[in-house]
Amino acid sequence: MRFTPFIAILPALAAAQEQVPLGDRVQGWFNKAKNYLPTATPVVPVEKVVEQKVQEKAVTPVNLTNWQATLEPSGAAQEWLVYVTGGNKTCFGRCERANKAFNESVLLFSADPTAPNLGYLDCEANQVLCSAWVAGAPSLWHFQVPQAQEGFERPETPLHIVRLNSTTVTADTIYEVHSKKTYQDVPAYEGAMHPTDGWVSQNGLIVPLGYGIYAFSLIPQWLFMVLISFVSRSMIAANKKAKKPDKMAELERLPPSTTTYVIATAILAGVTGYFVGQGSSLRLFSGEKEGWPNSYNVKVHKDSSDEDYEDEEEDEEEDSEDEEQGELANFDNEEEVKLVLVVRTDLGMTKGKIAAQCSHATLACYKYFLTHAPDSPILRRWEREGQAKIALQIKGEDELQLLQAQAISLGLCARVIQDAGRTQIASGSRTVLGVLGPKSVVDNVTGHLKLL
Repeated sequence: MRFTPFIAILPALAAAQEQVPLGDRVQGWFNKAKNYLPTATPVVPVEKVVEQKVQEKAVTPVNLTNWQATLEPSGAAQEWLVYVTGGNKTCFGRCERANKAFNESVLLFSADPTAPNLGYLDCEANQVLCSAWVAGAPSLWHFQVPQAQEGFERPETPLHIVRLNSTTVTADTIYEVHSKKTYQDVPAYEGAMHPTDGWVSQNGLIVPLGYGIYAFSLIPQWLFMVLISFVSRSMIAANKKAKKPDKMAELERLPPSTTTYVIATAILAGVTGYFVGQGSSLRLFSGEKEGWPNSYNVKVHKDSSDEDYEDEEEDEEEDSEDEEQGELANFDNEEEVKLVLVVRTDLGMTKGKIAAQCSHATLACYKYFLTHAPDSPILRRWEREGQAKIALQIKGEDELQLLQAQAISLGLCARVIQDAGRTQIASGSRTVLGVLGPKSVVDNVTGHLKLL
């Protein structure tokens, strides 16, 4: 049989398994199981990777105490890029965009191993140094500090000043000064005010000169104008005194001529007439009662009104209105005064027609007060508080007359305008009711009406 040899070796296999310890066999099983499991790879956060790769570049504040040491040649050549900025006094509020662009460009410089050393000069806090450098903000100052050489004079330090456009500058613009060497597009500065190579600096005068320029900038401009005026007048007076001939001195002692008197009198009369005219327009020389608040009395021309101002009809209308209007009440309170203009909407008047009729009603109420109660506190308070006017709407003549009767019964000034019938509506039509009086009393009559 085929299974006979296999059965024969079973005792040998069992004996071999018994020779391996149980603990080793269990450990072997665990190792085999671990081989079938996936291995987890540790994930490093992106922020940590960036921090490990790019470290933000340091920006050195440049001030009056460290600028000379910063630009001093050392054992190796250095490249410095100093950003000059300021505040409201030194940059006039134009450096905000440039400051943001420079802060963003620091990250670009940090990722560049060939980036120059970065400096920051705030002219608002270091006005003396900015005055000594004659530095304007915002700008970039590119220094190429050479290597120090023992036994030789200090080598020249090339300086390129790049002006920044405060409205269009970006972080790329600032970074390209180094990456694309755009500073070479600007000629190197070799003037007397060069911080290291100018003759002012070489003679040790740059810092004292900075203090002088700063002190000079503190002098107010009006003081310069006063000094210039004083000096110029003194020089002119001295020059005239030295060159004045004897004949001119004799002429100055002569009395004024008749022509001089005439001209002076004409000028004086013109000035006097001007002020007299102004006073007359303000009713300073008249005993008449003051009209409208702008100090002149208003008289309505007969031809300018839509009312019937023919002699007989005018008298009749005014008499009838005077008879309808009762005695005005004396309101002693200090309440706000207003004029309400109640307009009939059933007549189909245009906007211009309504405006004209409201003007007639306003003038009618005002003239009635001037005629019957010129010293009324109601009228004066209405003038003083801005002549408040409210336009309301009503739908019929009967309601209009009813409101007039209610207003008269309360002692208010209530005037109704009757149209002359020359343009849009029939003659004698009652168009607008004007009610003038204290606010609370007028509201008792017209408070339920809607605005026009």
